[in-house]
Amino acid sequence: MVLNKVREKIKPVITGIGKYFSKTGTPAWFWTLFGIMFALVAMSFYMQKGFLNSFLGGTFYLLSGFMDVVDGAVANYTGTASKMGSFIDSTADRITEIIVFFGLMVGGWAPPDIIFLAITFSLLVSYVRAKAESLSIEIKGRGWGERAERMLVLSLSSIFGQPYYGVVIVAVLAVVTFIQRCIIIMDALR
Repeated sequence: MVLNKVREKIKPVITGIGKYFSKTGTPAWFWTLFGIMFALVAMSFYMQKGFLNSFLGGTFYLLSGFMDVVDGAVANYTGTASKMGSFIDSTADRITEIIVFFGLMVGGWAPPDIIFLAITFSLLVSYVRAKAESLSIEIKGRGWGERAERMLVLSLSSIFGQPYYGVVIVAVLAVVTFIQRCIIIMDALR
């Protein structure tokens, strides 16, 4: 919710990112794959304990999120945005979340039940948005913790050596956002 409002204000910066990265001649889907690779690197660090692993896991997860900005910016700047690209991007976003939470679980950064709660409701937040859009209900930007907020919380908490708190906050944000969105959708359907 918060970052969506910021995104509108920094649209010229995002356009600049699209212009810069499109100079490579690389299609948007390449940057999507790059984001998945960064998530895999983040996972490999999260699978081990220690401040450095936490720091690097958070840093690479943040880079994965940046690649998500890049792929959309390149698609928009080059005029190649499409329904297929949107589907691939959205699916890749879910894959990166699962990859990162798997690494956190294997590394024992938080109890498995809290990690399960965080990833389950993170996926449900996205599912509810997709279902709402299929019912012609605009839900983008609604709720406290969209993917960008959750990613930022987890990345920054990890960079500061506290991924446990990031997982807990993400779990709470995801549950609250899921409930908020369900209420909004049910109100719209009445």
